[in-house]
Amino acid sequence: MKLKDFKKAYQKFSQLPLPKEVWDTPEHENYMASLHDNKDCSNWYKKQQAKKAGINHKKYCCLNMAYHLIEDVNAEKKSLINYDSVITHKRKVDVYGLPIHDGGSSYIKISHCPWCGKKLKK
Repeated sequence: MKLKDFKKAYQKFSQLPLPKEVWDTPEHENYMASLHDNKDCSNWYKKQQAKKAGINHKKYCCLNMAYHLIEDVNAEKKSLINYDSVITHKRKVDVYGLPIHDGGSSYIKISHCPWCGKKLKK
């Protein structure tokens, strides 16, 4: 699927929840395949999701870092621990970490991005 077609499909398929008759179609399967297999579509989608979460992806070492911080940012806005987060950014001390999903707020501090390998700013 070309990016312009993906953007049109995004308008249709981003309104959740989707009824089964919508997501159980070849059109939706093609949309999902493009999301996962087409780098242009995937990057555009990640930028849209980051923007919705109030994240400026340009402030991070890579788009994947910004995208994977969405769960953490959404939980932080509600003063919750999000057990779906795969990475956390403790803004007060400017530290990145991998959450330990044990019911608390523990994390393992990291110094490099898990996706692009760049050294994280302190």
